[in-house]
Amino acid sequence: MKRIFLSFYLFILVVLLLTLFAVVPTVEHFAGAPFRAEFNQYHRELVRGSLFLIQQDLTSSPQEEWSKRLQQLQPQFGYPLALTTIDQENFSAAEMVLLQEGDILVSTDFHRFWQEVDQSGYALAIGPFPSPGVSSLLDIWTWGLLLLLLGVAALLWALPFWRHLSNISRTASALGEGQLDARAKLPTNSALLPLANTFNQMADRIQQLLTAQKELTNAVSHELRTPIARLRFGMEMLVTAPESRQKDHYVKGIHQDLDELDGLINELLTYARYDWKDAELTLQKQDIVPWLEEILEEQGRKISAHFQHEYLVDHHLEASFEPSQLGRAVSNLIQNASRYGNGLVKVTLEQNGAELLIHVDDDGLGIPAADRERIFEPFARLDSSRSRESGGYGLGLAIVKKVMDSHQGRVTITTSPLGGSRFTISWPGG
Repeated sequence: MKRIFLSFYLFILVVLLLTLFAVVPTVEHFAGAPFRAEFNQYHRELVRGSLFLIQQDLTSSPQEEWSKRLQQLQPQFGYPLALTTIDQENFSAAEMVLLQEGDILVSTDFHRFWQEVDQSGYALAIGPFPSPGVSSLLDIWTWGLLLLLLGVAALLWALPFWRHLSNISRTASALGEGQLDARAKLPTNSALLPLANTFNQMADRIQQLLTAQKELTNAVSHELRTPIARLRFGMEMLVTAPESRQKDHYVKGIHQDLDELDGLINELLTYARYDWKDAELTLQKQDIVPWLEEILEEQGRKISAHFQHEYLVDHHLEASFEPSQLGRAVSNLIQNASRYGNGLVKVTLEQNGAELLIHVDDDGLGIPAADRERIFEPFARLDSSRSRESGGYGLGLAIVKKVMDSHQGRVTITTSPLGGSRFTISWPGG
């Protein structure tokens, strides 16, 4: 609190001093220049009467008595009177001309004035005018009150600011101690509300990541147990198998379990990569129909299902997407449809306004509406139609959702016209 108050107070004080001693004089110098003539004329009118009366008194006496007469008049005036030759004051040529014309010469600070006395070569000088003795005392009081008011203003500003910063600091400490639901709560009129909102968004993201990491760790540990248990069992049986045919059988099983572990690790790395914020998506604008045809041709060589496709767009339509990532999403959906369908997969490309949609239909048993959101979670499996025996690692659809999120799009599930499930990915492809 003390540091916030002092830093703000000193900042205001420095700004005030710079304003008074640098900005104001500079502004007065440059901004006042165009009005210099008006200021000079104003002060001339103020002293014109005094100069006239003094000169009248002086000219009534011989010139050699002017100095003596001026000394006699001095006690009647509250400011200095002087009589000097024009050459002694080192006037400029322009000022000399002004005096010789009988005009009143004004000093730059408006505190002294000269006027030639009856074209005699002598100039009557009056001033400078003394300031009242209380001026310094008033300045001290004024500055003291000003500094006090600045201190009160800085304190009034710093108190709520300090309270709000303390709120955010306590929330950060609580979050660091493991209270993942801790959030900073500030009033809507607080200047630190944007900072608090950003902090809360960060806390939400951290909580989501930690929760997802915990769930993923639990799921991975569960998924690894089965192939590891089979490997251990296979190794034990391999040691005790009496015949070479049985040994070959167990060796083949061990290789299959190792392949399954290798595939699971690759899927996990792929899934985890979509949580890395450092790898920004680079969209490319290209013809989408030839790209999709390459994906279908490649998948046609990998799966045994019968393919159908339908392009409800212009074959030269260009779209913005990341080809490898979106290709991974489409491939996962095709493999998913082939795995859980009854031998028929249909892929449809269409456009709906500014959005592009790719439908992947299968003729399987479909997915109940209650399970359609859960199916996109990592390692999610449905007991009725999509069991462990049908293959897969439970990450394919989770990866599809990550890909579509990175494209600012979405993936949805509906009932397919073929009788099974329809997975639809859509994104702003323009």
